[in-house]
Amino acid sequence: MERTLSPVSAPIGFRTLALALEAVRWNSNGPALILVAPETEHRVRGGVATVLGAVQATMQGNVWITPAFTSRTMVYPRVGPPDNGVVYLAMQAANSRATFFHIDLPADPEWGPFPEAARRLPGARRSEHPVLSFVAVGPQAETAAAAQSILDPWGPIRWLHAEDGDVILVGADHTMNVAIHYVEALAGRKTFVRWALMDRRVVELPGFPGCRRGFGAAAPLLEPATRRVHLGDWFLQGLPLERMVQILLDLLRRDPMALLCEDPLCLLCHAVRQHVLYGARPA
Repeated sequence: MERTLSPVSAPIGFRTLALALEAVRWNSNGPALILVAPETEHRVRGGVATVLGAVQATMQGNVWITPAFTSRTMVYPRVGPPDNGVVYLAMQAANSRATFFHIDLPADPEWGPFPEAARRLPGARRSEHPVLSFVAVGPQAETAAAAQSILDPWGPIRWLHAEDGDVILVGADHTMNVAIHYVEALAGRKTFVRWALMDRRVVELPGFPGCRRGFGAAAPLLEPATRRVHLGDWFLQGLPLERMVQILLDLLRRDPMALLCEDPLCLLCHAVRQHVLYGARPA
């Protein structure tokens, strides 16, 4: 289902963006995962403040979450588990640049300014995973953030799924859609072990996801469950999380190598393919 609210590539105002957000929602009384492409702030009059205001106006009375991932907290041992999607010795130099996670640590630049703007909202809550944290805003923000643990990094999305939530992509494609990692977890796809600095110690992080660069291949399959509004040369998309899970879980059960990237040098996707073909190697 597609609509066009602005046929020209001019900066979008608050009202147009709010109308577009409302148009792509499936459950107008439910929560949502909001994923905002970093370049969106340059396409909207008023930048990230306008984007945040439009999201707040559209989601008024409902909780919404957004990723605030922080990869710069990660460190690596000199030796670790096999088939773990990493060359340990090659990562040693990065250890000296790692920083401890704290609740005010800004998200990685790849997520743009939106997560930090959301985190600063009154009443916002941030989960405490040192790499894969989420910011939650709204009346059930505490509950949504508390759904995450070290052992269940996708807890906030699991909670969103149970609450009949939506996934809304603002100027973003599915390579930003971290909810697909949740589907991978449901399908039993191979995960990884990572380590991060937190609470003055190194914390082991099981269940760590792989690569997102192949997630764009999900778009044609998800088209029947997608509402899209065009704003000049960019667009917003909305999907019901339950329908997305159904479609992609069926895909991964039929084809365990689906949605992997095509980069022959990607250690993560290579490890998943090897696991599908040959199973786990003894540690």
